[in-house]
Amino acid sequence: MIDVSPFNEKLGIRVRDESDGAVVLAVDANESFHNEVGAVHGGVAMFLLDGAMGRAACRTLTEGETCATVQISIQFIAALRGRIEARGTVTKRGRRIAFLEGTCVDETGKLVARAQGTWAILKP
Repeated sequence: MIDVSPFNEKLGIRVRDESDGAVVLAVDANESFHNEVGAVHGGVAMFLLDGAMGRAACRTLTEGETCATVQISIQFIAALRGRIEARGTVTKRGRRIAFLEGTCVDETGKLVARAQGTWAILKP
């Protein structure tokens, strides 16, 4: 697994693997991340949550396995502003499917979005 994807690097997204298996992705969302109403576009939270949960799923893989997002459901709780941080964790990992949860907070630690997702575990 690569440390930082080229796309994450291009957007200035920082990646941190936690010792408990969780993954944190963070970005300082400047005005280039804003939508028409002046808040950070919700797609930024979706991208961060997908990335954090997906990387957490990848951390459970054995030699030769890969994984892919099958489904994500997200709830936007508050407007996104400033530094955004998403944390992804595996809630259950089976032989062919993994279930994950994610939370997204702003720079004050306020919960701004949460997600649940399903990843397929692919074997050669």
